[in-house]
Amino acid sequence: MKTLLKFKQLGDVENELGIILACDRKPKYDLTVFQIFDFMSAQIESSIQSATDSNRAGVFARFIGKYKFAKLLTSGSFTKANQIFGFPQKKESGDEKLAETRLKTAITAFKLHSGPFGFHPVYGDLDKKQWEKLHSILAGFLFGYIALEGDEKIRFFKEKEAKREKFAQEKIESQHKKHREGKEGQNHQHPNRKWKNRKRNNYKGNKNGGKGGAK
Repeated sequence: MKTLLKFKQLGDVENELGIILACDRKPKYDLTVFQIFDFMSAQIESSIQSATDSNRAGVFARFIGKYKFAKLLTSGSFTKANQIFGFPQKKESGDEKLAETRLKTAITAFKLHSGPFGFHPVYGDLDKKQWEKLHSILAGFLFGYIALEGDEKIRFFKEKEAKREKFAQEKIESQHKKHREGKEGQNHQHPNRKWKNRKRNNYKGNKNGGKGGAK
C-alpha cells in the first residue's frame, strides 16, 4: 500500500531524503527509485530554468491554473498519479546514485535561486513560495512509492536529536533575552532614584548614633 506523506517545505523533503538514503529501500509499484529521484529533480530544475515560457498561456488558462492550484493546496496532496503532469508511464532503470546527487543539487539550487521562476503547464505562473509548496507536495506523493526497512529507528534518533537541538536553541535565546532585559533595566533607571542612591552613599550618618549631642 502506498504511504501518504505530507511535507510543508523543502527542508522536510531533505530530512525525509536523508532517511531514505540511510535505509534499505525498494519501490512499491512499477517505478524504480532512480525514476522517483530523477522525476523529482526534473520538476525542481524546471521551476528555475523555464522562466522564459511564462507568457504562453492566455487569461482563461491562467485563471483555471490558479483554481486548480488552490484546490491542490486545500487537499494538501496528490491522490492519483494522473494528476501529475508528465508522470512516468513505464518502469525505467538508471544510476540511482547519480539521480540522488541530481536531486540534492536541484534542491540546493532552488533554495539559492531568487527568481525569476518558471511556468507550470497546469498551474501557470507560480512564485517561489508556491513552487516550494508544489515540490513538497509532489515529493510527499513520490516518496510514498518507496518501501523502507529500519526507518523507525532512524526516525526515533532524528526526532530525539531535533528535540535536543530545539531545547539548546531555546536555552540560548532565553539567556540572550534575560541579558537584554537586564541591560534595558539599567538604561531606563529613573534619574531621581540614581540621585537618591548617590546621596545615600555619600551620607555618613549621625556620629552619636541618634542619641543627641553631648551635654
